[in-house]
Amino acid sequence: MESRSTTMMQPRAHAVTSLQTAVFKYLISGLAVWSDVEFPSAISVASEHPIPEILIRAGDVPSCLEFPLHRADHWETTHGFFLLRLAGVGNFLIRDGREIVYSSDPACGTRKLALYLLGTCFAILLHQRGNLVLHASSIAVGDRAMLFCGPSRAGKSTLAALLCRRGYALLNDDVCTLCPAGDDSYEVHPDGRMLKLWTESLDELQWDREPEMAVQENFQKYYCAPPVTEAHARPVGAIYLLHEAMPPAYIQRIPPLRGMWELKQNAYRPWLLAAMEVGEEFFGASVALQRNAGVYLLGRQKDFAAADALLDLLEEHWSHLLPRLRENHADKPAQSPFRNPAFAP
Repeated sequence: MESRSTTMMQPRAHAVTSLQTAVFKYLISGLAVWSDVEFPSAISVASEHPIPEILIRAGDVPSCLEFPLHRADHWETTHGFFLLRLAGVGNFLIRDGREIVYSSDPACGTRKLALYLLGTCFAILLHQRGNLVLHASSIAVGDRAMLFCGPSRAGKSTLAALLCRRGYALLNDDVCTLCPAGDDSYEVHPDGRMLKLWTESLDELQWDREPEMAVQENFQKYYCAPPVTEAHARPVGAIYLLHEAMPPAYIQRIPPLRGMWELKQNAYRPWLLAAMEVGEEFFGASVALQRNAGVYLLGRQKDFAAADALLDLLEEHWSHLLPRLRENHADKPAQSPFRNPAFAP
């Protein structure tokens, strides 16, 4: 039997180190990120941090962990370490909520690599930091964040883009990071990424698309910088689950038990909850979100001709919702269960 000692890894303490190649600096989910991979979807910033909070770099990645607590066909995990193996993309080691080390497949293009680094890999890292990660887009409405959840092609990014066209600022697209605020509520931290929009949405919005901004080669989806972005975190105001329905559009609050189930279904990569043993914490966070914000079903027709009526409906809902949220907000310093103490402020 062939020895596996050269491909196993024993977890050890480490520190975030400097990169040996060109550094691209971003602010993603409120975190200073340094990377040796350029991310077309991320918005570059001149970081004020002298050292990164998150490091993304090429390096040696083991084929397996030495003492995994949990494993499946394409991943293994132990305390502070998550090993992800993706055929045709590469191997990734996410550790301690601070670093992503990758070894890419020679056939994997840089755009495809960037998608997985800022998608599944970054979501794993955020879970390691004790954050809640939803498959959602969000915008800033007053002093609150409004989230739109749904599966791929549900229209999350398009709805966010339509609201941006009305003057609202984008907070997140696709990956939405919620951090405990310390008073049993959650804040949405701006994602720092561009919108990803299909050609039909871009045509309707009359936004330009550049060939070099395609999400992947020969792919009819493009990165687009939103007209307005927001750099400050905001408490969650409401979570809307996108549902295709016949007109007229409607908004309906979901009962708590169904709301908890729906939030679990709309976690970013729901399988991560079991893989990382954060299901109990996610349950507690779901309860807090429904108590302090609310989960709503947003039934609407996926038709650009009905878009203005849908946006009018949302704005009417917010005109009643926001005053009530501010009135009901109480300063109750209770520790939320979804937090990794290592990253407490």
